[in-house]
Amino acid sequence: MDDLSTVPIDDVLDQVEQRLGRQLKRQDGHYSKHNGSAGFPTDAGTWVRLAWRRAGRANAQAWIGFEAAVAINGVPRPRWLAAATWHDTTRGAVWRADEMTRAEDPPVSTTADLTTDPLLPEQWWGDLQSALTSLAGHDTDRVSMPQTHLTTRIHEIYGGGIDTTVTDWACAHGDLGFANLCGPRLAILDWESWGMAPVGWDAACLWAASLQVPSLAEHVLDRFDSVLSTREGRLSRLLLCANTARAFKRTGTPAPLTETMAAVATALVAELES
Repeated sequence: MDDLSTVPIDDVLDQVEQRLGRQLKRQDGHYSKHNGSAGFPTDAGTWVRLAWRRAGRANAQAWIGFEAAVAINGVPRPRWLAAATWHDTTRGAVWRADEMTRAEDPPVSTTADLTTDPLLPEQWWGDLQSALTSLAGHDTDRVSMPQTHLTTRIHEIYGGGIDTTVTDWACAHGDLGFANLCGPRLAILDWESWGMAPVGWDAACLWAASLQVPSLAEHVLDRFDSVLSTREGRLSRLLLCANTARAFKRTGTPAPLTETMAAVATALVAELES
């Protein structure tokens, strides 16, 4: 049931409508192939995101990410309105439907990574900087990127000689790709993964998502230099390089950024070990 577009869920959608009191525009639904979720516009002009987890295996933090994000100020995003959850004994699953307002503009990209420059206006970049600064100052006990994961992944690929200790942490979105950023009026979508992370983690994710457009990647490096040039920013970028290298090692199939990330990693390792 990873891809909801391939299984019959009309009975689930009936439950969503009954529990939230909204009529879904089912013919306009969007099904994600990455995380087994789906989204639907409603007759009230809102948006409903539908997700599921195996019963007893829900990640509690991710499960309430949208709801918990209501405490965050200074970040443009859809406003969370309501949720419904229920146990589906037939499928052995727990469903969650979150209703929220809709962003004024569409996502910058249909995929997290870009292959062409979206030519976003200066106002958009300034608003994004302000939003990430506000988010970084939010106090939370949620964790987006734990120290253990960062250390394990970097040491797995580049060896144990790199000191991966993070001393500077900040609240982050946790999944900042261009599919989660709307424009030309900024709104940030998908708040499952937010929480504490190394300073610069969000900017590093945006840099990685820009690498197929070198001029855009350079713009991200310049725009967010204050965090990406720190030790934490370098570790964040190296972790993303490690993820790409690990995927290549596992599959043997190079991705579009495999060589680019390998070259970047060589420079980052030298900087971190100096």
